[in-house]
Amino acid sequence: MRELERVTLEVGEPLPMIGTIAFGLIDRGTNVVQTRITSLCSLCCRFCSVDAGPCSKRRWADFIVRDLDWLASWLNDLGRFKGESVEALMDGVGDPLEHPRVHEAVKTFKEQKWVKYVALETHGFKLNKEMALKLWEAGLDRINLSIETLKPEKAKFLTGRPDFDVNRVVETVEFLVKETDVDVHLTPVWLPGVNDEDIIEIIQWGKEIGVGKRWPPFTIQKYVRHKYGRKMKGIKEMTWDEFWKKLEELEEKLGVKLRWSMEEWGMKPTKKLPIIYKKGERIKVEVVSRGLWRGEWLAVPIPRRDVLITVIKAPKADVGKRLTVKILENKDNIYLASP
Repeated sequence: MRELERVTLEVGEPLPMIGTIAFGLIDRGTNVVQTRITSLCSLCCRFCSVDAGPCSKRRWADFIVRDLDWLASWLNDLGRFKGESVEALMDGVGDPLEHPRVHEAVKTFKEQKWVKYVALETHGFKLNKEMALKLWEAGLDRINLSIETLKPEKAKFLTGRPDFDVNRVVETVEFLVKETDVDVHLTPVWLPGVNDEDIIEIIQWGKEIGVGKRWPPFTIQKYVRHKYGRKMKGIKEMTWDEFWKKLEELEEKLGVKLRWSMEEWGMKPTKKLPIIYKKGERIKVEVVSRGLWRGEWLAVPIPRRDVLITVIKAPKADVGKRLTVKILENKDNIYLASP
């Protein structure tokens, strides 16, 4: 059987904007809603936990939310359901800055009655001063920047891009901090034995330029070997106990706080969307698209069409086909099923 080429698909109304990790909304029961506008990424980070970028060997589809008003309406309705304003955190299994209308997305989300803040996560490959100004003017409140080193050659190596310019990223961040109201939160991934000293350098740089005006300035991310992620050779993954101990030592050494409570982040538990389908439940669905990973399909329930279902282990599936599936997972309204 010939292996199908990877494609980029535009999605919008009438597809549900809840149910998949690839795009749309994820509600984990707090006032911060993961808001995903694309799964695209230009980088090939050697430690990528979601196997994003052009060098992915597992993906056969990427997604761009074409209809931003449609996604915004779902976001606003979710805030109304919770009964309080939410933060739209534009994250994903890609980079939000890859969306060709990311500034419009920020503006559209910020205009919603039940949205208080809009933030985005990025590695900064496409971040420059012109884009920074547009994001600020659109109403962006915060950028969470994943930056693993300040050294140009090491940055090119870690991102898998010989044209990655970390100096431009640094200059743009300093511009944001000094000239705009956009807050910057630095979130490097700690790669044991690879960027130990870089983590210290990044923290010292962040302190010097004044990141974290309204939110915490730093969060160090733990390197985790994920099932579908890329694994860096030669790295021994720290246990969580080892990781928290290392952070405590860094806090004492550098005089900074690196561990934060939900309250310090302005996060709190909220009313959570109810689970629609139970594990083991059998439902009828119609396939509407490929899924993110090779061999997966996205489907909608018949006749409700209220959430997306990711169907696995369905080699004979195709768009338009109707199947009876069994729900395998349903955590946070992210549904996984098999025929």
